[in-house]
Amino acid sequence: MEFTQYTCPVCSKRFVNGDDVVVCPECGAPHHRECYEENGHCFYEDKHSEGFSFEDAQRGDGEEQTGSGDADVIICPNCKAENERTNFYCGSCGFPLDEKDRQQETYSNPNQNPRNDQGYQGIPFGFGAAGMPTFDPLAGMKSEEEIADGVTVGEAAKYVGKSTNYYLPIFKRLKVAKNGRFCFSAFLFSGSYFLYRKMYALGIIITLLMIGSTIGSTCIILSNSWLNEMGSFEMMQRVSSGDFPTERYMAVMLYGLISLAQIAIRVLCGVFANKLYYGHCVRVITETKSEEAPSDVNKVLEEKGGVNLPMAVSFFAAYLVIMELCQFYLISH
Repeated sequence: MEFTQYTCPVCSKRFVNGDDVVVCPECGAPHHRECYEENGHCFYEDKHSEGFSFEDAQRGDGEEQTGSGDADVIICPNCKAENERTNFYCGSCGFPLDEKDRQQETYSNPNQNPRNDQGYQGIPFGFGAAGMPTFDPLAGMKSEEEIADGVTVGEAAKYVGKSTNYYLPIFKRLKVAKNGRFCFSAFLFSGSYFLYRKMYALGIIITLLMIGSTIGSTCIILSNSWLNEMGSFEMMQRVSSGDFPTERYMAVMLYGLISLAQIAIRVLCGVFANKLYYGHCVRVITETKSEEAPSDVNKVLEEKGGVNLPMAVSFFAAYLVIMELCQFYLISH
């Protein structure tokens, strides 16, 4: 739901696209999350009664609600300096201005904060003011913290887009310890995983290798019908007695190597996927920062990053179709 036609009742600033908005469960009044947590409750809490409408209240306040604030100006929560809304960081103190990139460390009720006095426990979901669930897109890290040389956590979060709570801790681990975590998504979906994460060249190459190996193994079986009998007792006796032509040994070896290659590709994808994606993110972010104006970096990273689900699904569907066709030919022959 869009709230750009309303203003936050706490700070009197009109909402813009991208603002982190908290809606009161009682009256539906929208607030900036920071304002809601700072206030500790809904601005209209004392007016909650039958028939109350925050929309009527805002219309009644008129200019007083809108205030003299400029929609193109954002106030730094740290030093209260005015900045252009396109800025990523405060020009006065360097504080991150985008609330989605800023760790929510202050809660009005510390007893409801599972991270209080314990440090971040690796769980991206917590509880904010009045027990309302929150999601920390920075996985407990600070936006300005470096996750690679010249690349901050906030910038990485902007580029990754989806599943930042999974990738950011892995990126930090790769920076500090140089080792990541096995990626089961890459193991199961191989090339489609890299296409999903917009690593197009690698994704296409791996997908073509998997398709080619599937077609190759099918051709070997189709051209050597005796391979279907390899599990029979009679065939096992012939192999053990040496009554088995050399060319058939070669075909068996080739078929086995292709099967092992498919498994090896999947395992390698699972082992190195996170590290490859980390390097990809760092490279793209670094290039973007060197090519774009500081005020445009945030927007460009969002456009370049994220995921490409349609391409990943298309290539994976093509791979499944080819596998089914191969199975069909094997059964029909």
